[in-house]
Amino acid sequence: MKSPKILKETAEVLKEVEERLKEVTALSPRKKQRALEEIREARENFLRLSEEAVIDNEELANFFLKRATKLKNSTSNKVIEKLGEGEYMKDVNAMLRYSRAAPYDFAGEIKHLNRAHKAYVWGMVSYFAVTAFLPVAFKITSLILVIPILLSLLSLKRRGYMGFLLAMSSIPIPMITGAIATRVYIDVFLSPNGIQEAAEGLGVSTTTAMVIAAIMLVFGVASVVLLGYAAYMLYKHRHAFL
Repeated sequence: MKSPKILKETAEVLKEVEERLKEVTALSPRKKQRALEEIREARENFLRLSEEAVIDNEELANFFLKRATKLKNSTSNKVIEKLGEGEYMKDVNAMLRYSRAAPYDFAGEIKHLNRAHKAYVWGMVSYFAVTAFLPVAFKITSLILVIPILLSLLSLKRRGYMGFLLAMSSIPIPMITGAIATRVYIDVFLSPNGIQEAAEGLGVSTTTAMVIAAIMLVFGVASVVLLGYAAYMLYKHRHAFL
């Protein structure tokens, strides 16, 4: 594999960036310190990854090397004054974000995202299913959430940061709805006349009502558990999204 060698070379270039940055006076002391810390972390991330890489992606590794080289060439008082502090700091931060996301391309960490994605999908399926027998307000809310949920699914597959934000903002309401549904269907089973009342309300037999209540209870629990797990995993691996 050529990727580990290129990733190590990227780390070496970032070491040179650190040395150059120490001599720079065009940045304010606070921004210079922040830039040094971010470059140091990016260097350590790429160096560690060069030892842990199990997937060969030469094209992406070369992209990181080119970005590191570009950053090295930009690390001088003359260039920083021309670019402006803001633009230079954006390039530094981009390098850090690339280094944090790289393990998902080279070290097999993508499997964690795949699990989170599956949990998110099935959690949302459970959510939409559980609203079927809830009051109209819950159905309307689920319809409102359809578009952001679909957009989040499309973006998550591409590891887009917008997908991450949409997913995290879409999860709370389905989880709360799932918890409410779980409580409602537990009450149906615990109440002496619960099944009978449910059967009359749905216009079905008590046996059918019991089956429906059991299925909805499973969906309610599933939506809470799966979406809770998805939220935890997505946040834990938030650096994978760019």
